[in-house]
Amino acid sequence: MDIGRRSALVIALAMASACSLGTIRAQMRSDFDPVATAKLRAGEIAREIAGSQRDESVPEPARDDIFETGLLLQAGLRALLPIREREGISLPGTPSSRDPKELAEAQENYKAVFASGTEATATQRAIAIRSIELAVRRLEKAGYTSLARQVTEWLRTQ
Repeated sequence: MDIGRRSALVIALAMASACSLGTIRAQMRSDFDPVATAKLRAGEIAREIAGSQRDESVPEPARDDIFETGLLLQAGLRALLPIREREGISLPGTPSSRDPKELAEAQENYKAVFASGTEATATQRAIAIRSIELAVRRLEKAGYTSLARQVTEWLRTQ
């Protein structure tokens, strides 16, 4: 069967368009969902981070670093959750002496927000946002630049 140049060009353009559309759809699906992320359990959020796209030229972070980064992100997001989205989310336990100060502060902050039964105050929002920004810096340092960018873009709207 003889396929002319014009037909080959049309087929190639159609394939390129389909690939581009697939890439655009994949990018649209990867949008950051703060509510779903806030509702993840500690181990789940660490797995989500570890499973996201990472710059392989950056040394792989320790599992504990990923876990703490996930907890920082989660605590910040939980403090910003609307009241109607808080049901079923557990409160953090008592921080240990090994927990970083920033993590303990972020978890105590969301615990206070939940206990109040109201939306976060300006001070509580500031603590939550600081926690998320710290998590973003840690994500970037660990090579998770795509996820860090998604969180940063979402944070700009807050």
